[in-house]
Amino acid sequence: MANNVFILVNDCGCCLTYVSTCSRVACSVDEVACRNSSSSSSSSSSSSSSSSNFNTDSIENSEIQEEDEESIENYFFDQVETEYNSISYPKGKPDGFYIIQSYNVPKQEVLKDMIETQIQQQHNDDDENENSTNSITKSEIDRLKIVNGMNVTLPVALMLLDPIEYPSLSKARKACRKGYIILHRGKLDQNVEIGDSNEWDQTKCIRGRVGDRVNPDDVIGKQVRMHGGFYPGLDREKPPFDLPTVYEDDHFAIVNKPAGVVVYSQKNQGNARMSIRAALPFALKPPKRGTLAIIRRPISVHRLDKPTSGLLLVAKTKPAMVDLSKQFVERRIQKTYTAILNGIPDEPVETSITAMEAYNMNVDIDLTEEDDNTNTTSQSNTNWQVIDSPLEGKSGVKSAVTVWRPLKYVKSLKAKDNILTLVEMKPKTGRYHQLRRHMAWIRDCPIVGDKEYDGGGNAMELRGRGLFLCSNMVKLDHPYYNTEIGRNEWDNLPDDEKWAGGMIKLSEDCKRVEVHASIELPAKFDSFLNNEAERENKLGETMMD
Repeated sequence: MANNVFILVNDCGCCLTYVSTCSRVACSVDEVACRNSSSSSSSSSSSSSSSSNFNTDSIENSEIQEEDEESIENYFFDQVETEYNSISYPKGKPDGFYIIQSYNVPKQEVLKDMIETQIQQQHNDDDENENSTNSITKSEIDRLKIVNGMNVTLPVALMLLDPIEYPSLSKARKACRKGYIILHRGKLDQNVEIGDSNEWDQTKCIRGRVGDRVNPDDVIGKQVRMHGGFYPGLDREKPPFDLPTVYEDDHFAIVNKPAGVVVYSQKNQGNARMSIRAALPFALKPPKRGTLAIIRRPISVHRLDKPTSGLLLVAKTKPAMVDLSKQFVERRIQKTYTAILNGIPDEPVETSITAMEAYNMNVDIDLTEEDDNTNTTSQSNTNWQVIDSPLEGKSGVKSAVTVWRPLKYVKSLKAKDNILTLVEMKPKTGRYHQLRRHMAWIRDCPIVGDKEYDGGGNAMELRGRGLFLCSNMVKLDHPYYNTEIGRNEWDNLPDDEKWAGGMIKLSEDCKRVEVHASIELPAKFDSFLNNEAERENKLGETMMD
């Protein structure tokens, strides 16, 4: 196999490692640069004699390596297709899910009788057990506006058709929210080869949602993910946590890392199965046959701390790995984090900058503002703050720059100065724990739940729900669509695939294909702020009285 160089980027791109897949020897960026420099000087000094000493064996060795690489990739694609085709269950939605159980929605009259039976059962249960909540209540049916077996919601239908699997509305709703339910509109198509009506038409299928209503002759399916994205050669079970895919194509992907999970497991540091690296083959699909220089197992390009949640870039090909890593090194990837701080951070006049000044620092700033009352946009007047304070790392003290602004202030009895601050942060550099250290050390407002930098004391009362730090937006150049071949391929894609639901955009000069990905903040952010505000409102008034 040819020597392939991989680049691993720590957090936002500050620490790189080059790994040779042939010798598996790692060296630092400085070492690589030194070798390249000496190699360059020696090659220039011997250029006059290189042509005369040209060795034809090198061509033969190169051809053998290319043939080996091609045979390995062909074997990979053969395995992918074999395993994909070996599953006999009907395909669900999205790809990678398969339907293991189906339920036919009966006629309206039957649904009406089933609902009345459930209501009567609930009535009987209430007489025997005041805490019984398993059956469907009349008040719930009225609230959902289900009349005479018409307009039945998907969770209610699940309870009616399989009360053992879905004994309560909460369990049925949870199955819908987790994507385990698929709904086929109308009867299933007939398989002409075997004469059986079991063909799920993907054009008639939707991923079931809590608010969906079912009709007679619809078919409800229970679906599960099988063998992840069908990366071959997996010798482990799927990790016991979800890893949502935000964006994916044949070259790279963006996943939503949950808090509390490491990206890579270290030696002697617990179960390797509980890592993003172990989950990626189950979350992503392998590249299609013909994709150049595939990586036989997807690999993340950078890291997020274990307690941090949010967007993580993953390479599926070797060129994508190199290109994305280069973008990190050159600080062209623009990331946005959101956090909750313990206290009110100072906003000195001397460190205040305009939106245009922040934009010129090459961080992802929106220069326009929308007026909800007039539906118009205007130039942003938002001011930002800059923290330009060097931080010490393993390789010494280096510059560190963070652009940030407050978004919201919430009262809290447990917080410093009785205030929590929701902030938006955009790191220009990517030093070790940069955001966490800048806020704790420079602004004296540690991120809530940061056991390492919150200083202990009263801050320990806010540690119960983990670290409130999320990487929720990222902007980057597509690692393949900006090559000559890739751009031609992208220009000819159908619109739905070309723009990826709005995540693919052209740069302002229309020369570069960009990826703009964002996610909602974890639910714990809103719930924590709301709970603290309500608690302060109630207990604060009592304390004043």
